[in-house]
Order: sequence, then structure tokens, then C-alpha cells
Amino acid sequence: MSGTFFRRSFAAACMVAALVLCPAAARAQPAPGGGRVYREQLRVELDKQQAAARQIGLDGGGWFTFALFNYDDPAARQDRTLRQHEIRLWGSYTHAGVHTFYVRGVTGYDDWNSGDNPDIEGKSADDFREPRVERAWYQFDYDRLVSNRTGRKPDLGGQVKVGRDYYTIGTALTLALPLDAVQIVAHWRNWQVMGMFAMTIHDTANIDDSAAVSDRMDRHFYGGEVRYKGFSRHEPFAYFLIQRDHTGKDSSAARQTVQSYHYDSNYVGLGSTGSVLLPNLRYETELVFECGSSFAENVSDHTEGIRAMAFDVLLEYLFDCPRHPKVSFEYLFGSGDRNRRLSSTSTIGGNAAGTPDHAFNAFGFRDTGLAFGPDPANLHIFQGGVSVFPLEQCRRFRKMEVGTKVFFYMKHRNGGAISDTTAVNASSWVGWEWDLFCNWRITSDVSWTVRYGIFHPGEAFGGATDRRHFFYTGLTYSF
Repeated sequence: MSGTFFRRSFAAACMVAALVLCPAAARAQPAPGGGRVYREQLRVELDKQQAAARQIGLDGGGWFTFALFNYDDPAARQDRTLRQHEIRLWGSYTHAGVHTFYVRGVTGYDDWNSGDNPDIEGKSADDFREPRVERAWYQFDYDRLVSNRTGRKPDLGGQVKVGRDYYTIGTALTLALPLDAVQIVAHWRNWQVMGMFAMTIHDTANIDDSAAVSDRMDRHFYGGEVRYKGFSRHEPFAYFLIQRDHTGKDSSAARQTVQSYHYDSNYVGLGSTGSVLLPNLRYETELVFECGSSFAENVSDHTEGIRAMAFDVLLEYLFDCPRHPKVSFEYLFGSGDRNRRLSSTSTIGGNAAGTPDHAFNAFGFRDTGLAFGPDPANLHIFQGGVSVFPLEQCRRFRKMEVGTKVFFYMKHRNGGAISDTTAVNASSWVGWEWDLFCNWRITSDVSWTVRYGIFHPGEAFGGATDRRHFFYTGLTYSF
């Protein structure tokens, strides 16, 4: 290997080591819907490059990303603008394909327009984010160990991963989070079994946005999943996930003895992925049942039972023709609770005392719209999309994809709350949203994305009829 490679690897290793020794820092983020869609899109892009990088024994590098966000904040009734600069540095080492070490750190700078930072109102509050560890894990590959010695993959084998990474279960409807975890994946013939124990990273935003616990999350996950890989076009799976909430109230809320916040939940999921009817017609489907216990509003001495469910089905067809047009349809349902006063996700404004909680709350990810972006609880969400590579015959633009999505939202329980606390009217019609996007891989090292969404509120919002906009554009350079 060249001297340039060693110098780059050594420099990256030193910089990542410095990041590992620095504490994590909480950071402001754009609105939950559009902000999480952007972060998920960026995560997928970076993780693809991470997988390619660790095929080499010793490697290192990084990414620089710039993103511009402009969006309507309905809670504050104002428009916000953020320019976000981030740099990620990573290093990896793989020994004989059996032992893999990977670490990635991130730091950045948030440049808000004056008065737009939601964490510090009335000031520009530009924020330099202290370096923190974003990924750090070790993996032992038993399959590779055996194949190195015998030349073939064993019938019974697997991998063990320990550390901080992005973990999912099922199709990611129930769980899709960066976690500190131990994960064991084993296979025997056509069966694959996964077991995990995980903890949330402390400064992760809570699914409960009550003021006393919203800015951090201390939860433990225990789960397992079984997949059958013996079918040619289908991969069914089943899983269970146990979640226990250990998040403590902040110091000011600790004096408030009339409210406790723990939300302990259990999930059982069934589903399948693959193709159906036509070779190019891909599908994903998942059904989840949730039980457990949670505290109702204004209660600190006893919990109520959780009885909830969710269902999701996605159909996606890729046309085998020039420009590769793709059409998709998705239906997502999350059960709701008619006794929740203001919010389907929060303790404050949440479930009424003396009643079971039927609102589905989990830790997964679905694109439910850029400008609105609700959690699935108490909603039927219908989504249609189309995308195409319009200029693939041109060398410079052959990896540029453009497309659009449209979303329709209806309440499950007309009188119940959804995650948006301004939709207080007892009406089933929540509204609809139209999104546009463009993703362009300019070179092997540079990619660009832009997306715009506009949400049209329905009768559930009553007099709050103003449309909501969310726009972002981002540039990523890898080195």
C-alpha cells in the first residue's frame, strides 16, 4: 500500500481517537419530520460507504456535509432557517475478515438565523457542537473464521457485534435507532436467529416530549428475531422486543410529585419481505402488537395497561425500461386512544387515568412526510410515490433521480389525539402533503440532495389552516 494511504489512515485514526476522548454534546435539530427524514437519508448513504470501506485491513477517511433547512414551526408560529455544517472522521481495521473494529466521530456547527434557534429563543445562538462518538463497534465473524480454514461457509455459524451502531428489528417499524448494544446473529441452514441487548444513547431525543424528559432517553431493549430464508421470493420473520424506561426527570420536575413518566412496552411482530406476483414488484409488510404499562396524566403511584397495534404494507414496482421509473404505494396504521387529551406520544396531555392506553408508540422509522411528519399513532396514512432517472443517457447526470410523494392522513379515533398537539378537533380528516425530491450522485465522492414538502391541514386542525413548508438541501463530500 502506498505512503499516501498510510498517512491518510494514520491521520484519520488520530483524529477519530481525539473524538472518542471528547464528551458527547446535545444539539439542536430541525423539526422532527423533515429533520429525521434528512438524517435517515444521510445515514443510509454513509453506511453504504462504511460497508465498502471495511473490506480493507486498515482504512480511514471522512465526510463533510453541509445542509440548509428552512421550515415552518407550528408550535412557535414562525419560520426557522438553519445552516448545518458537519464533519465525520472514521477509522477501521479488519484482521483476516474475522475481527473488525470501526469508529466514527462527528462534530459540527449550527448557524441559525437570528431568533430562530428553538432552544434559545430571541438570540441567533449559533452553536459549535463538541465532538462525540457516533459509531464505535467490534464484530467477530465466525463464518469467515471457518471459511478461511476450510474454504466453505459453515452450516451453523454467525456473527457477534458489540458497540454503538444503528440497529433495527423487523422492517424497522418498531425499532430503528443508534444504540449501544450486544447483538448475536446465528444461522442454521435456512434459518437466521438474532438476539440483542441494547441501551439508548443518553442525549437521544425522547419519544415522550413532555418537558421533564424530552431532551434525553435512558431505555433498555431486549429482543430476538427469527427469519426463514428458504423461499426464493419471500423472507418471513417474527420477533419480540422488550423495552424498559429508566429515564429520570430533570431537577426542576423532580419536585413535582404528581407525575411519573415511565413507559414500559413489549412488542410482538410478524411480517415478510420479498417479491409478489411479478419479479419486479417488491413488498414489505409487518403487523405489530404492543402491550405493557405507562403512567397516565397527573398520576405518580400506579400505571395503566397498554393495548395497541400497528400495521404497514409497502408495494414498490421498478419498470425494466430506460430511465428506470419506480412507483410505490404504502399504507401505515397505528392504533389510537380516544382518551388522550392533546398528544398520542406524551405523558403530559396523554392518557387519562383509569383507562387503558391504546395509542401505538414505538422507536422505529417511517417517512410520513417532510413538512408534517407525524408519528403513526391514531392515524391511517396512505402514501403514493413515483421516481425516475430522467437523464441517465447523459454521463454527468446518469445517477440523478427525481421524484414525488403524496401523503393522506386520517384519524383512527376521531376524538383522540395524534402526535401533533394542534390537531385538537374531533374530525377524521387530518390533511394531505405533497413532497418533491432530487438525489444526485455527482461523482464517487460528491452527492447532492434537495427536498421540498408542503402540508395542507384538514378539519382536525380547526382554525389552524396555514400550510406548512419544509425545505432542505444537502451536499456530502467524502475523503
